Amino acid sequence: MSEPNFLTTLQCNEISREIWYLPEREEIQTAIARLWGSMAAFKDGEDRGGVMETTMAVELVLLDISDRRLLDRYLEPAVIIFEEY
Repeated sequence: MSEPNFLTTLQCNEISREIWYLPEREEIQTAIARLWGSMAAFKDGEDRGGVMETTMAVELVLLDISDRRLLDRYLEPAVIIFEEY
């Protein structure tokens, strides 16, 4: 955990799938699964896919996506998570 980016693309995808296929998955779990998927995409150099997955995750938990300040506030932690792992 002390090294940044220690997880592989495959590991990020596996975590995403484990969460995605939980019985009775809730919206927040879906959002977290999408964030793990976005990390896998970014690690593979698929920036567009990473941004799309991150945006969909944020939209699941954000009540009003037209509020740009709130959207940016939710995207900042997503970027931090990506940079950490």
